[in-house]
Amino acid sequence: MAIPCKKLVVLTGLTGFSLCGILAARPPAEEKPVYKNLRVLSDKISDENMDYVMESINAGLGVTCVFCHPGKQNGTRFTVDYASDEYRNKRIARDMLRMTFKLNKKYFNTKMTGEMTTRGRIWCRTCHHGIPVPIFTEPNGKE
Repeated sequence: MAIPCKKLVVLTGLTGFSLCGILAARPPAEEKPVYKNLRVLSDKISDENMDYVMESINAGLGVTCVFCHPGKQNGTRFTVDYASDEYRNKRIARDMLRMTFKLNKKYFNTKMTGEMTTRGRIWCRTCHHGIPVPIFTEPNGKE
């Protein structure tokens, strides 16, 4: 009876080592990106909310990331410097975010924070309608 018991111990050991190997071979969990140079948005903003803000700005203004963030071509590789304040459009976008936060709070009693956990009723598309510089016309009856 000693032999089956040895087989059981060996099989259990091999199974345990195999499971440890499988667990060790799993790719590491992706780390949350560290956002740099945030002034209006919070550094605690979730990836989902950051994507929402950036994609909303892109759609609301009909632009791409390089409208506010400088890009650099290095051979076949293109990178975008999201932390750079080089472009004036990025500084203006920050002012526009502050403005929408204030308007949503004042007129709709919606407190928006830099973490963007609350969505406002006034947002980029409200005025821009998919173009970078909004076109304003006088209401009917006024010249």
